[in-house]
Amino acid sequence: MLGKSDYYYSSTTILEAKTIGLLEAIKVAISNGMHAVWFETDCKAISDALVTTNIPQNEFGDLISQCKSLLINRTDFICSVAYTEASK
Repeated sequence: MLGKSDYYYSSTTILEAKTIGLLEAIKVAISNGMHAVWFETDCKAISDALVTTNIPQNEFGDLISQCKSLLINRTDFICSVAYTEASK
């Protein structure tokens, strides 16, 4: 298990901020040579966007494209939605 904290001064939506968090987590896993990594999000929109071919033409879509490009050859990296009572 590995953790990271960072601060970005910008104006983003909650969806974009959560996607930036995932993108940074993927980068950290890659840079540390990790294998068999399971990324979990509480955002179904991110999880859905990672498996679709229809990418939005906005900042969120750009971030999803970056995530997908990092994940494409890493079949041992998994992204899923964490289901909680609040997300049902």
